[in-house]
Amino acid sequence: MMQQIQENALIARLSALLPRSPEQVNGLHESDAEIVRFPGNEARLIAVTTDGIVEEIESGLYSDPYLVGWMTVMANLSDLAAVGAEPIGLLIAQTLPHGISDADLTSLQTGIRDACLQAGTTILGGDTNFSDHLQTTGTAIGLLSDTPPLMRVRCEPGEALYCSGPLGVGNAYAALRVLCRNDQDSFPYRPSARLREGNSLRSCASTCMDTSDGLFATLDQLGRLNGCGFSLDKPPEDIIAPEALQVAVATGLAPWMLLAAPHGEFELVFTVPSDRISILEQTAERTGWTPLRIGNTTREPGIAIQNRLALSPDELARIRNYPMNTAADRLAFPSFLAGLEARRDIDQTMTFH
Repeated sequence: MMQQIQENALIARLSALLPRSPEQVNGLHESDAEIVRFPGNEARLIAVTTDGIVEEIESGLYSDPYLVGWMTVMANLSDLAAVGAEPIGLLIAQTLPHGISDADLTSLQTGIRDACLQAGTTILGGDTNFSDHLQTTGTAIGLLSDTPPLMRVRCEPGEALYCSGPLGVGNAYAALRVLCRNDQDSFPYRPSARLREGNSLRSCASTCMDTSDGLFATLDQLGRLNGCGFSLDKPPEDIIAPEALQVAVATGLAPWMLLAAPHGEFELVFTVPSDRISILEQTAERTGWTPLRIGNTTREPGIAIQNRLALSPDELARIRNYPMNTAADRLAFPSFLAGLEARRDIDQTMTFH
């Protein structure tokens, strides 16, 4: 099941010949950040993750240096949030284009600074290089103690499914940029890592993962790792942010497509056994946030959305593998999704207008 997803297969291939620490707690694919036992103190764990902003720049999805800086920080902190870690800080590697303007350089660094200030963390250091194109990569380091880390494994059928907030904002932003060629100011996009929420979930959640690749990819990965499926008991309109729904109307997209496409945000999706729901509610109230219940885990694999749509693991694999095909037309992706909804042959898609 895992190998059916091209990205999973590639990661497994890349990792096959590499040494792995005997102190590493998580297995391959099992958590958003890598979790390692702290030397000399097994009650304390280190969480480490790295993420680069490359494809988003190359494709034109991100062209504002401020957004590039912001996302470099938040993409990495979101992985720490998904394991419940408290950040120590980040390292930033920046490949700067020759002749970058003072204004763009200032904007880039301001985005990094503002994201750190919002998250309450710092930059520990990094590396600088020069090339023809801007690229940035972050590495975030966090600490875990007292309770076990959040991971992507250990949920069972019959558990409650939640998210930390409304979804679809990332794909709404991408739809405007890719389909409508809108500038970035038309839809402000500043997703934030849910560090507070992730830390509070360690006492009650059985699994957790962020939505950086969209809700469907998140649920599909959790389902493949745990041998389960998911039933969404709310219509997409009830779990998608209002501003994202407005974009769906403006672009002619069905709302569920904002959950299926691969550019997400940094909300957390998590499962909670029935006997821990009261703990979740009490902890969330104490820490000042409101979980959004969206469904349940099921024995039947795949994703079912009320009576509107049911997607099998094979169909979810097609959705997730679509962006890995470099020859795929980004403008055809909405029609590709519509073909699944109508049960048409997905190889006979038409470009979306």
